[in-house]
Amino acid sequence: MKVAFPVKKNNGLKSLINEHFGVVEEFLIVDLDTRTIEVAANQKLLEKNASCKTGVFDKETAVDAVVTCCIGDGSLRGLNSANIKVYAAQGETISENLDLLEKNQLKLYHIFDLCQGKKNKKEGGCGHHH
Repeated sequence: MKVAFPVKKNNGLKSLINEHFGVVEEFLIVDLDTRTIEVAANQKLLEKNASCKTGVFDKETAVDAVVTCCIGDGSLRGLNSANIKVYAAQGETISENLDLLEKNQLKLYHIFDLCQGKKNKKEGGCGHHH
C-alpha cells in the first residue's frame, strides 16, 4: 500500500505534516511494504487554472491513501472518486502517523470533518478558507 503525506519540508519519515493539503508543494509517498519514499509534486500548483477539484497527483503517481491534517471538500471528493482513502493525521510526523495507520488507529475523513465546515481553530477547523 502506498500512502501520500503533504509535508512542510522533506525530512524523510521525520517530515512534519503540512496543515494545508491543497497548497502544499510536495507530497512524500511511503510504500508500506518496503518503507521506500518517493517525492511527488502537487499537480494543482503546476496548472494555471487549477481549482479545488483539480487532482493533486499526476496519472503516474498511484497512491492508495492520503494522511493529512486538513482537507477541503473538492480535494476529498476528488480523492474519494479516485478510490483513494483519506485519513485524518493524529501525529505531527510521517513516522507517527504510519505507526497509527498500521495499528488501524487513524480515522477516515468524513464530509463533516472538512476544515471549511468549521471556520476557526476554536471550532476544530484549520483557521483558513479554501
